[in-house]
Amino acid sequence: MTKKLKLSAIIITFIFGCSEKQKVSEFLWGVAISGFQADMGPMSEKDENSDWWIWTHNEENIRKGYFKDVPEKSSDFWTHYKQDINIAKSIGVNTFRYGIEWSRIFPRPTTGVKIKYEYKNDKLIVNIDEEILKELDKIADQNSIRKYREILSYIRENGLKVFITLNHFSLPVWIHDSISCRDWFSEIKIEDDINLSEACFGKPSGWLSLESVLEFAKYVAFVARKFGDLADLWGPINEPIVVATGGYLLGGISSALGFGAFPPAASNKKAFDIVLKNLILAHSIAYEMVHLFDRKDADGDGKSSEVSVIYNISDIYSEDKNAQESAWELLVWRYLDQILKTDNPKADIIGINYYNRYQVIYAPVLPSVGLFFLPRPCPTSEPSEICPYGISEMGYEIYPPGIYNVIKVVSERYKEFGLPILITENGIADSKDKIRGWFIKEHLKFVKKAIDDGIKIIGYFYWSLMDNLEWALGFDKKFGLVEIDFSSPERKRKIRQSAYAFSEEIRNWECKWKNPKNCN
Repeated sequence: MTKKLKLSAIIITFIFGCSEKQKVSEFLWGVAISGFQADMGPMSEKDENSDWWIWTHNEENIRKGYFKDVPEKSSDFWTHYKQDINIAKSIGVNTFRYGIEWSRIFPRPTTGVKIKYEYKNDKLIVNIDEEILKELDKIADQNSIRKYREILSYIRENGLKVFITLNHFSLPVWIHDSISCRDWFSEIKIEDDINLSEACFGKPSGWLSLESVLEFAKYVAFVARKFGDLADLWGPINEPIVVATGGYLLGGISSALGFGAFPPAASNKKAFDIVLKNLILAHSIAYEMVHLFDRKDADGDGKSSEVSVIYNISDIYSEDKNAQESAWELLVWRYLDQILKTDNPKADIIGINYYNRYQVIYAPVLPSVGLFFLPRPCPTSEPSEICPYGISEMGYEIYPPGIYNVIKVVSERYKEFGLPILITENGIADSKDKIRGWFIKEHLKFVKKAIDDGIKIIGYFYWSLMDNLEWALGFDKKFGLVEIDFSSPERKRKIRQSAYAFSEEIRNWECKWKNPKNCN
C-alpha cells in the first residue's frame, strides 16, 4: 500500500445487516500486509535484493529526503508471524492478504531460463511449461520458499483463506537498478522522447522493459505452482497507477511536498505511458499464469484460483465536469478498462483500495498526459463545509460516503461482465487510535448500502493488520489495528481498541444474518 500518493502528491497529489442475496459464509473479512513493509525487523532475515532496499539506503536519496526510514527496522512479521496470524484470527477475519517478495523467491536472475513468447498488437502470449518450472526451481531460493510455505500453511491451519499479492511495488535488483535509472532520468525533461535501448545506461530498467514483464510471467507461474495448494485468491500487482505516477511522473516533486519519492523518481510522459502499458501486460499475463498453474482448490470452495485486480480508487469529485472526467480517466479508467473492458476480462474480482475523497479543480497542467486538473485541498484538518469529515494524518480527506460512490461508479461501468467487488484495502493513519473504530464502522455502513442496492460485494479487508513501514513516509503513519513498539528489539505488539471495534462489526454482521430478530 502506498497510503497514498494522492494527487496533492500526484501533481507536483457499514448495525451491519446482510442482503438476503448474500450469505455471511461467503463474505471475506480480511486484514492485509505487504512483505517489504512488514517482514523485516531486528530478529528477521534481511532482503537486500530489492530495488526499494537499495533506494532506502542510497546516500543521495537520503540527502534529498526521498524516504524517512529503512525496512530492516520494521515490524518483524517474518519472525512473529504466528503471533500476528493468531491476532488476526482473534479479531474474527477469515482471510489474510499477504505480499510475497519476488526478490526473496528469486534473488538471482531468471533471465537464463528462456521462454517462447509472441508480442503483437499490444497482446503478449508466453509459453511456460513444466520443464521451465523445473529450471526455475533450480534458481529459486529454497530457504525462502520453505519460509513462505511455513507462513502460508500456518494461515491455513488457523482456518483462514490466503490471498497472495504477487507484487507490492518492490522489484528484484536484477529487474530494476533504481539508482542508475534515477541518474539517467535526472537529465530528461517531462516532454522529452526517450530511447529505451539507452534507458538507465543499459542497466535493468524495471517496468520500462518488456523483458521485465516476461520475467514476471516466470515468477508468477512458479509461485502459482508452488503455493497453489495453499492459496486460491491472487492479486498480481498492487496499485499499479501508484508505480507509474509515483515513479515516472512525479519525479522528486513529491518529496518536496513531504511525500517522499518512489523509485526511480522520474518525470517523463513517455516513460509513464510505457510503464503503465507494461503493467497492464504484466497483470494480464499473470492472470493467465495463475489460472494455468494453480489448479488446486486450497479451501474447498470449488474454485482453484481467482485473480483480483488491486486498484486504488479515490472518490474523485469536482464542481467542474471536465476536471472530474479527466481525473477519472487518467487515474482509473486508463488502466482498468484495459484489464476489464475487453472481450476476455483479465480478472475474476474487482479489488478496490479506498481511502479518501479526492477533490479537484480544472487546470490544464499537462494536457499531453491527460492531466487537466489540480487537487482542491481541504482548508483545515478539522471538518469544514467542503470537507465535512476533516482530514487524516496522511492529509487525505476522510469521506466514508465515498466508498459507496466508488463502488457504484465501478459497478456501473463494468456491470456487463458480472464481476464481484472486493474491498482489498480500507484504512486510516491514526497514531492515537482516536477515530479508526468509527472510520471502519462508517465505511462498512456504506458498503452495506451498496450491497442493499444489489451490488455483489464479496468482502472487506482492513489495511493494515499492524503498523509498518509506510514506504517513503517511514514509520510515522500508523495504519495498524495492532500497535508496534518500534523501540523494542522484539517489536512488542499491542492490540488497539479499533481492532475490537472491527471485531464487533464482524460479529454484528454474522448475528444479523444468522438470527436477525435477536440482534441489537
